Amino acid sequence: MEIRDATQSDMPAIYAVDHMAADEGSRRQHIREWVSAGHAIVVVVDSVVVGYAALEYNFFGYGFIAMLMVDKASRHKGAATALISELEKRCKTDKLFTSTNESNKPMQALMQSMSYEPSGTVYNLDEGDPELFYVKRLEGSR
Repeated sequence: MEIRDATQSDMPAIYAVDHMAADEGSRRQHIREWVSAGHAIVVVVDSVVVGYAALEYNFFGYGFIAMLMVDKASRHKGAATALISELEKRCKTDKLFTSTNESNKPMQALMQSMSYEPSGTVYNLDEGDPELFYVKRLEGSR
């Protein structure tokens, strides 16, 4: 398993991993922006991109995992943990935030397993599915 910066040539593979990017829409635009800005990383197994993540700093100046996606066939094999661990190393702030829908139980379990703490809830982003926010205090000054 290799974690590296995402490149323009990775975008078709990232689109394939992310079902929300199946058509030309806002998700593809976000992916293009993350990759172009150097905010995206990929996880590669046997020369195949099986997941990606994006780290931004637009959440009150703190690091924020804006996206984390692993191909369904590659889940529960450590790819998401590896991506988050890499983002924690790269994060320039002493706190790293992320969020997920209340319906996304696997992501909630991952957050708990990686010592992320609940940080709040925002309603009305996705109707009937509140967004749960998490934070992890990172060691050392950044």
